[in-house]
Amino acid sequence: MKYNLPNDHGLSERTLASLVFKESDHYSLSDAQYAALNAGVGRGESVLTVSPTSTGKTQIALWGLARGIETGCFTVYLVTHRALAKQKFEDFKAILLPQFLEDDKSSLVIATGDYVEDVDGNLPRDPLSSRVLVATYEKYLALLSASGIPTNMSSTVIVCDEIQLLGDEHRGQNVEVLLTLIKNAGCRQFVGLSAVLQEQDSRMLANWLNVALVISHTREKHLRYECWSHNGMATCNTNNPDEITENLPLPPGAQVSPLSALSVILNQPNPPLPIIVFCMKKQDTYDLAKAFVDNYLNPSQKQLSLAFEELPETTANQFLSEIIEQRVGSHSADLTESEREIVEQRLFNNQLDVVFATSTLAAGVNFPLGTAIFADWCRWDSTMRRYAPIDQAEFHNMAGRVGRMGFEHTMGRVIFFSRSPADSFASKQYLQLGVLPSLSSRITPARFEQLSLQLIASGLCSMKNAVIQLICSTLSGLREQDNNTNAFSRWPELLNNAVDSVVQKGLVMETSSGNVIASPLGKAVAHSGLLPDSGINLLNYCIQKVQVLSDCLSNNPQLKNDNKFAFLIVSACFSSPEFKPFNGIQPTRFLPWPLSKQQIADPSAYVQDLYEPMWFADASPTNGAQLTLDWISGKSLREIESSLPNLTAGMLNDMFRNLVWALQGLSSIIMSATDTRLPDISRPLALRSNDQLMKQLRQLPRAIRRLSYRISEGLPDDVLWMTSISKLDAAQHFKLSRPEILTFRNLGYTSPEQLTVGSVEVDQIRFKVFEKVKPSPHGKANWFRDSCRNWKILQRQNSASKQIERANRYSRGQLFKDYYDKRGDDFETAFEAILNALHIQFERLDDRSKTGAPDYLLKLLNSPEIVLELKSKQGDKLVDYNSATEVLTASEIHGYRDTFCSTLCHPGVDPSVPPVIISCQRLSVVESHDLGEALLRLGMGVITQEQLWQWLATPGQALADDISFREYRA
Repeated sequence: MKYNLPNDHGLSERTLASLVFKESDHYSLSDAQYAALNAGVGRGESVLTVSPTSTGKTQIALWGLARGIETGCFTVYLVTHRALAKQKFEDFKAILLPQFLEDDKSSLVIATGDYVEDVDGNLPRDPLSSRVLVATYEKYLALLSASGIPTNMSSTVIVCDEIQLLGDEHRGQNVEVLLTLIKNAGCRQFVGLSAVLQEQDSRMLANWLNVALVISHTREKHLRYECWSHNGMATCNTNNPDEITENLPLPPGAQVSPLSALSVILNQPNPPLPIIVFCMKKQDTYDLAKAFVDNYLNPSQKQLSLAFEELPETTANQFLSEIIEQRVGSHSADLTESEREIVEQRLFNNQLDVVFATSTLAAGVNFPLGTAIFADWCRWDSTMRRYAPIDQAEFHNMAGRVGRMGFEHTMGRVIFFSRSPADSFASKQYLQLGVLPSLSSRITPARFEQLSLQLIASGLCSMKNAVIQLICSTLSGLREQDNNTNAFSRWPELLNNAVDSVVQKGLVMETSSGNVIASPLGKAVAHSGLLPDSGINLLNYCIQKVQVLSDCLSNNPQLKNDNKFAFLIVSACFSSPEFKPFNGIQPTRFLPWPLSKQQIADPSAYVQDLYEPMWFADASPTNGAQLTLDWISGKSLREIESSLPNLTAGMLNDMFRNLVWALQGLSSIIMSATDTRLPDISRPLALRSNDQLMKQLRQLPRAIRRLSYRISEGLPDDVLWMTSISKLDAAQHFKLSRPEILTFRNLGYTSPEQLTVGSVEVDQIRFKVFEKVKPSPHGKANWFRDSCRNWKILQRQNSASKQIERANRYSRGQLFKDYYDKRGDDFETAFEAILNALHIQFERLDDRSKTGAPDYLLKLLNSPEIVLELKSKQGDKLVDYNSATEVLTASEIHGYRDTFCSTLCHPGVDPSVPPVIISCQRLSVVESHDLGEALLRLGMGVITQEQLWQWLATPGQALADDISFREYRA
């Protein structure tokens, strides 16, 4: 430790007061922190800091962020996992928000694959312009790609935590591409952090990034490593890493097993708690926890926990409820997010003594662990078809979760086992603390096509040579050049072929002068994150089966089949290259392995329309589609888990999350491909000179998007609207759960009108649904009744206040206040004032001289006209089907038979309307608060008039969620 600051440390008084630890009136710094300050991190210099876990690297990152904020920069903190992003976001709310961000809750944003929001839970105008953005690596790359990769990032400070992720087999390519883009754009300050980089790799990476390198081997809290075998124990300590002591006796009574080691430690005076038992298989987290509770704890202590009472029942939480009150937990990917949060919170609060976990609990999150026991250190390797030792970097990263700075343990303890002579050599590698594996190159020719499209679509590369030069200049390229000259010499040719391939597939256009430009379809595929082959294959499938799919959406009862539509679309996604190997390229997502073990779905009725007619060769896609149908029809997770042996809720949730991502990407791709404004030559080949096919296909995007919402919530279509109720008034502390929504549906109550009735009978229904609510169901029942009555009014009021506040920053607050406050003719005046202010041309059709004429003809830039009808209802009434569709007849009578129509609904549209109108090829409905959001984003320059047209002129309901920066920013 150092107890002074280096000269010229560069930290401001505010940073010194709030972000530097003091001990007895002296500043207290770890060796790594002192060295980073010496290297200039506090003065804005770029550094790569490599030091063991528990050396205060997060504080180094905070110094960089603080300086960036104080100098008016945008700052970004990149992490490896969603859980870590969430923890850092919560930490920064407490540390940075009051001290450095003036409590401006819009200035701190989190962005992961699940959501993008600020501290208030609002979708930010532009997350890349946030003063502090906490994001996963892949999400940040997606945001940059969607908005156009900047060529100059001189006003951005970037922190890359766990930067060794660039060597990860599955994720390393995206991380390296991102680092290459940041390097080329030249950010203001770059701070890289790692605990497990080999020194040679550290130097190579620092040189490539052109940053100062700080290496510190000193750990402020040391670890003792113990390898137990039948011949005794071998040990070493981080305070003397080169000295290995062998042939020590095991503790009295100890055996070479994790449960024995656990018992020995717990029986010691003042044992270093809590203890984490790392398992390489998810099933072991259950089996070992059960064996420990059954054999080592007092049976009289057993009691069921109520901690999971409000969660849907799953196999995992049923098991956890039996053990967690005995201060024992289990943690793996089998758990749902809510279940993980309960276990993690108990761990933070020192309410657990032992937790059996996979590496999901080792992903950088800071827990107060005292001891780590490795039940095993071999994991199944699917390529080698055998169990193989995890590499030293992963082992030491997991081990480094114990003995952390800021917690009471003086030394962490790490125990692992060598059970046989065959284990001896492999296990001893973990005692060689200075030996770490080299980084592996993760940019390879197998993904050149996707990389080329990504770079061209982002606007970063406009020539083939630029693509070749950029990819060859990546760290992988330089390493390949050093290590395999012959292979590297073929990279330019392979990259040239990759660009030619995306040109041939219609994703990129090449001009006569040699420029390469992404087509609208190519941009949509690149921004979706899907592999090019996934995007193309899924689009072609929808084109080939458009008649079948559109029939499923029709209002003809003999043709309409929502389940068939969902099954076909979902099984297509699960059969695509995104989830299945294709042309020698490995998938980016994986279906749960139990889905392949036996067939539970019977798609024989759909066999002619499946993406993969030979469905019986691999049961996984159709099984996944069947389980998805079970989920959105209302089956519980516990019921779905029982469909197949070893299937868990965690697996299902991951599958549904990946599916939602793929569906939203597919929706954007179809929307782009069917843009009627495109010249014929810019359309996919199958859609050229075929307007009828375009119209049919254009019905699908909103239907697919709505299906993705249903999968996110696990609900049938007729009660999906109820999810909005929970978002209306957070002050009430009530939230409607999925089981409660489904109970209302099972009792026959699916509409707002039914649920707002104040009769004794309906009161009893509400009390029955909420009977488990404590202390009494009456408060929630009354809240739900009133919310159903006023939900659209409240939704509109909530949106109005937020939009007006944001509009005030752009001197347009009064315009939006009038838009929300005015009624009747005054509302039309306010609406026209916004259109004029945003330079939207329009013609008023209903000028009192034409009976039954629609209200407006919108003339958005470079786009066909849209007939817009304004419909408003008084009080809590919603716009019904007849009112929503009236514009179609009016437009035909007044000469606009082929013009797309949209109905603006105030305060909202009846939830039964959107699913019905999807089958109409020229009608959308939009609620006033959603249109207000779109107009506000247009005024702020986030979207263009052309993008507004695309949003309004797609059949179905136009939702504000559909105009996010990812899909629509140019």
